[in-house]
Amino acid sequence: MRAIQFLLLVALPAFGIAQSSLKVLVLLNKPSASGVLHVALCPSVKAYKADTGCVLRTVRVDGTTVSCTFDSLTPGTYAVKVFQDINENGKLDTSWIGWPQEPYGFSNDAPVNAGPPSFRLAAIEVKPGRQTARIRLR
Repeated sequence: MRAIQFLLLVALPAFGIAQSSLKVLVLLNKPSASGVLHVALCPSVKAYKADTGCVLRTVRVDGTTVSCTFDSLTPGTYAVKVFQDINENGKLDTSWIGWPQEPYGFSNDAPVNAGPPSFRLAAIEVKPGRQTARIRLR
């Protein structure tokens, strides 16, 4: 009887909420510049704006495309933002007026007009299973 109870306890979570996996494929515009990519997967408007609550990945640049995968996600709406940290100082370098000096991009290749695009424009729906989001750096 205890063996059956144990098996039920172990197996029940598998029948819970379906999990998702999101592969983020980044197309570089300066592949020869090397450095690292900082990728942030943000689950809400608040996280997207404040950079807190986002899942972060750092990936070495190698080639013309770079990818990273976010596993065990709950299906829902997310936004991705990424930048190529060419000098590897851990931040997006900007000009004196605040314009990015390193390549950057957003999910949906959301347009940039006097600042980062809204969460709504960058939002992608992550469904159960595996999917890929492609981002072209500017």
